[in-house]
Amino acid sequence: MLSKSILTISATFFFITASAFSPERLICIVNRERVNRGLRPLVLSSELNDVCQRHSRMQVKYNRMTHDRYDHSSMDKAINEHGLRWTQYGENVARGQTSEESVMRAWMNSPPHRRNILNPGFTHMGGALGQPGYYWTQGFATVPGRYNPPICP
Repeated sequence: MLSKSILTISATFFFITASAFSPERLICIVNRERVNRGLRPLVLSSELNDVCQRHSRMQVKYNRMTHDRYDHSSMDKAINEHGLRWTQYGENVARGQTSEESVMRAWMNSPPHRRNILNPGFTHMGGALGQPGYYWTQGFATVPGRYNPPICP
């Protein structure tokens, strides 16, 4: 009697896609970093999400990570166009990280990006991921009078 062994190997791959990206997950990671250092959590801003999404799409289109805007506008102009009243703003960009956790590790290991994340003056944040290429944009602003931070798990 002949016996055969069959080895079955299965692998599961997880890739984040633009549809799987969660600004809520990103802000919860940001807020854990802030709260662990005694800072107020940030509020997720739909206006900043939109500004970030527009910028991430532009980076995908030109296949280039940049703070520059090809329409020759600026982040402050983009925020104003969305009707958000602000007194201070900041922006982080990144390329290539495949999850909210990995992009946050990269930003926290970079002093200028870390300063934005931990800036005690900021009250609001938005985020976006552009595909293909994993182009991340994170926008921050100080918005007087609007403060309702999310409840994170």
